Amino acid sequence: MMLTLKGKQIFAIILACLIGLVFIFSAISKLPTLETFGWTIVETTILHWTMAEWFARLLIGLELGIGLLFLLQIQIKKWLVPLSFFILVTFTLYLVMVIKQYGSDGNCGCFGEWIPMTPLQSIYKNLILMLMLVMISKLPVLDFKFKFMKFIIPTLIASMILVPFFYHPPESIYITEKEKTLHKPIPLSLLYQSTHNVAPSVELRKGKHIIAFLSLSCRFCRKAAKRLQIMKHKYPELPFYFIINGNPELLPAFYEETGCKSIPQSMFNGAEQFSLLNDGYSLPTIKWVEDTTVIRESNYLSLDEKEILNWLSK
Repeated sequence: MMLTLKGKQIFAIILACLIGLVFIFSAISKLPTLETFGWTIVETTILHWTMAEWFARLLIGLELGIGLLFLLQIQIKKWLVPLSFFILVTFTLYLVMVIKQYGSDGNCGCFGEWIPMTPLQSIYKNLILMLMLVMISKLPVLDFKFKFMKFIIPTLIASMILVPFFYHPPESIYITEKEKTLHKPIPLSLLYQSTHNVAPSVELRKGKHIIAFLSLSCRFCRKAAKRLQIMKHKYPELPFYFIINGNPELLPAFYEETGCKSIPQSMFNGAEQFSLLNDGYSLPTIKWVEDTTVIRESNYLSLDEKEILNWLSK
């Protein structure tokens, strides 16, 4: 049975609303795990940390703007359909690359943690949305027009793009101080003389190492471990070593969240000696160590793999 003109318009409205709701849900579901989403971009693309965290927020804001305009039935055929189709094609190709390089296991983050999806499932979702876009491009849409539309629409889009930046500002904007060059001794022999901790299998007292001091109960330490794991995956030659303090029963959950099990590490318990090694109780700390001297200390947010590689080459 052929649909009447009114029936086609109603069907177009339903399709536009469904597409809009998917885009809005996709954006909102990523907000609680925005940081993780940015790190996923770093791990699977050539983008650097700062670029990735800004790109993640721009993408989420763009999804909000596109979704809202679909719901409002504005500029559907002229702008929204081609723009949405381009975005979906781009990310489908990206997901194909992810599957080829990493497989289709795990959550791709397209719907955050609300609806975990593998990259392959997300490709199917994108194909369905692209089919819906093709259908709506063939239908008579309402496409509302109103006074000052040329000014209101860009303002609306800009406002939506800013939402993720206000919700969770990029952490790079908080990095203001330049890291100082240090020349402080570090008593690494404590690691090898302990009677109740297993000595490191790596000789840390010779050569250059990036040593991270972490606690299993510290959420910022988990963030640091995850970030260092991503760096190590992209640059296997980075000489990372973890000195971990805490209840060993927490290790499985720590590994599950950070994926850092493959990085060389040691459990080291004993508050006084751990404090001597770490030069205090503040965690996480990341020390650039040459022989038994701390050359530099980094915040995990400011740590740059290219700078480490340059230091190693000297």
